Amino acid sequence: MERENRKTVIDYNHTTMRTNADNVRYSLENIGNTMLFVIGVNPSTATDKKADSTTRKVIGFAEHNGFDGFAIMNLYPLRSKNPYALPPIMAEELYQRNLAEIKGVIGNRSNPVILLAFGNSINAAPYLKKCLKDIVAMLQPLFPKWKQIGNLTKRGNPRHPSRAAYALKLQDFDMSSFLYNC
Repeated sequence: MERENRKTVIDYNHTTMRTNADNVRYSLENIGNTMLFVIGVNPSTATDKKADSTTRKVIGFAEHNGFDGFAIMNLYPLRSKNPYALPPIMAEELYQRNLAEIKGVIGNRSNPVILLAFGNSINAAPYLKKCLKDIVAMLQPLFPKWKQIGNLTKRGNPRHPSRAAYALKLQDFDMSSFLYNC
C-alpha cells in the first residue's frame, strides 16, 4: 500500500543525532513506525536541537508521504555548508565508521524506503560515487526501495530536497541504471 496522501506530523523534539566530533554527523533520527531513510551528500548545520532548511524539507516530504519517522544519513559524514569544500581525499577511518553507522540506523529492516537526496552534489568530491556504491552493496541484502523526489535533475541525479516542491511525488529510482552510468 502506498503511503501517499496520509499526512503525519513529526515532532522534532524527539530527534537524536549520532556524532563523534563537532565537524562530523553520522545521522539525525526521529524514530517512527514508518521510517523514511534519506541519504544526502554530507551533513550541514542541523543538530538534534535545531533543524536546517534541508532537514525541514525532508521532514515535510516524510509527513506529506505518510511517514512518521525519518533518518538522515550521508555519503560522507564530514560537515560542510558547501559540499564542494569537502577534502579531495576521504578519511578512510571516518568513512568506515559512516558505513557502520548507516547499517546500525537501518538495521535489518527488510525493504527499507530510502530517499536519495544528494542532487548534483554527488560530483563535489571524487570519492562520493564510490561511497554510494559501497552503501548500495551493503544494503542490497535488505532489498531497499530506492526513491527520488520528482524527476531527475538535468544531469541525471536524484533531486536534492531543499528546492523541491512538496507537490513532487516520491518516485521509484532505478539504482541499477544509475550505478551502471556512474
